[in-house]
Amino acid sequence: MRRNDIVRITIDSLGSDAQGVGRYNGHVVFVPGALPGEDIDALIVKPMKGYAFGKLLKNHTTSPERVTPPCPAHGRCGGCSCQHMTYEASLRFKQDQVQNCLSRIGGITLPVPLPVAMETPWRYRNKTTMPVTMRDGQPVAGFFARRSHRVVPVEDCLLSDEGSNQAVRTVLAWMQQYNVPAYNEETHTGLVRHVMVRNNHIDERMVVLITARQEVPKQTQLVDALRAQVPGLVSVCHSVQDNPDNVILGDTYRTLWGLPRLAQNICGISCTLSPLSFFQVNTPQAENLYRLALEMAAPTPQDLVADLYSGAGTITLLLAQHARHAVGIEASPDATKDALDNAMRNGIANVRFINDLAERALPQLVKEGFRPDIVVLDPPRKGADASVLHAIAQAAPRRIVYISCNPATQARDAKILTELSYQATACQPVDLFCQTADVENILLLEHRSE
Repeated sequence: MRRNDIVRITIDSLGSDAQGVGRYNGHVVFVPGALPGEDIDALIVKPMKGYAFGKLLKNHTTSPERVTPPCPAHGRCGGCSCQHMTYEASLRFKQDQVQNCLSRIGGITLPVPLPVAMETPWRYRNKTTMPVTMRDGQPVAGFFARRSHRVVPVEDCLLSDEGSNQAVRTVLAWMQQYNVPAYNEETHTGLVRHVMVRNNHIDERMVVLITARQEVPKQTQLVDALRAQVPGLVSVCHSVQDNPDNVILGDTYRTLWGLPRLAQNICGISCTLSPLSFFQVNTPQAENLYRLALEMAAPTPQDLVADLYSGAGTITLLLAQHARHAVGIEASPDATKDALDNAMRNGIANVRFINDLAERALPQLVKEGFRPDIVVLDPPRKGADASVLHAIAQAAPRRIVYISCNPATQARDAKILTELSYQATACQPVDLFCQTADVENILLLEHRSE
């Protein structure tokens, strides 16, 4: 196949990004927007050795699971890969993804149920972060196109609530009025890089301006505009990210107006979150996720539990309510501070939070005799460091509950643990990222001696 060839193929399955997968003359062709069972024409846009990427040109047949995407940016924005299929079809796709990763990467044979579904899979995000750029002299915000850093303007993200979208529009209007430039990734000039908005269970909002430099011109006017136009606003913060990389937030932040942290409540735990703290983006589904994880962990009043990559401490505090003692390990100083504050706020004293890298702290703790009965870990997408997995195995907890937003790295790590005296016994996906190709999965591993 060559670039700009038009090929007719039948779509057999979906790839990891929910793109259609077909074959032409022995070559695999990935076509975003195509669905299994469809007979299509595809334009070859990027031929590779043995496979190619194509663009959907025409449907000769249409899947009964195809729907009209409600977002006008669908197909251009790289965010929602599943809007063109029924919600039920997206759940089956995610079920298959978890199943395939566990079997092919992890060598694990385990029945995978359908992900826990959301009743209304729209407007669910409690945090929206949009990159900002200049387009024809005007500031625009949106999301990156698939596999690029080209911003696709989005005025009304259907995964965010209206208040969060209004906050972004207000920042853009302030930039336009006062000639505040967006940051340019190529020339490293300009100021505003991202706008982040957090909202909570009582419809309060925190707006975070992320810039490349410390100085914010017309700061008072920005705060005044946000206070006048954003419903439920309780906080305006500023974070400086002056490194020429893809990291969104800087290491610190300052409060321009209002509260330095946003209140949140999940599973009966009252907590506060700084702009830098990790928190699951879908609160109702996070509650389902945590309840399921707690059920799998099944701590008793005699148990010592460890929570790795503990963030603001929500899971640690939930575990502590059922265990003798809980220890959380988190690399972020700001998130660790939030966790300590949250423990005090909820009157939970049988906890300890350690501000350190899990790959450094856990092996040292185990060397000193730390032997948790249960370990819960929720690492970033890249998965856990091998030293963490070996330290867990050395501590020999009877149960490991592994939570992950990346089934591939979860399966990779689970394979290591199964080679270290553990057996995967149950899993449950949760649709935390509705309309996207991502899925959260909980995997239970139990020590073979049990």
